Amino acid sequence: MNNTIIYLIGHYGVGKLTIAKQLCATSGARLFDNHLVNNVIFSLIREDGSAPIPDRAWDLIMTVRDQAITAIAEIARPDASFVLTNALMEDDPLDHKVYAQIADMAARRNGVFVPVILSASDAAHAERIPSEDREQRLKMTDVTGAAHVRQTRPLLAIDHPNLLQLDTTHLPPDQAARTIIEHAERLQ
Repeated sequence: MNNTIIYLIGHYGVGKLTIAKQLCATSGARLFDNHLVNNVIFSLIREDGSAPIPDRAWDLIMTVRDQAITAIAEIARPDASFVLTNALMEDDPLDHKVYAQIADMAARRNGVFVPVILSASDAAHAERIPSEDREQRLKMTDVTGAAHVRQTRPLLAIDHPNLLQLDTTHLPPDQAARTIIEHAERLQ
């Protein structure tokens, strides 16, 4: 893959980071996990993965995110590829802005943009959410809260010709990564 921006979007616990790591290991792309940005702020306010996050925290996170996106768009090597992760909700105007920002960044780089919607069964989510690794990474660990979000807040509706949708319920991360890479290579 050359100058490709893969954007993994899904609810909490769907496997975004696990698949992103596999994608990067397989393709040489660079990882920009949403918690790389979020945890700059979460670690300072002691976000515990279950309490509501103060609105002001999101403003600060967006400032950090804006700078990282500018670095990718303007000073990263032109042939570098990136894998980004996020949970983007249809009802959140900020999430619409973030998606547009990433699509615009890919266009500014003259890169291939590949949005990927990841989904999984309720049982898979419930099994993945309460992990120690998620807690250490300051991610959502409340199974009931995560289920409520999945049931009441649909993911961002994406209308893009390069869109790929994958169900990760029984899909091993290496197979998901291969599927995404093959899809991205067909688009180049």
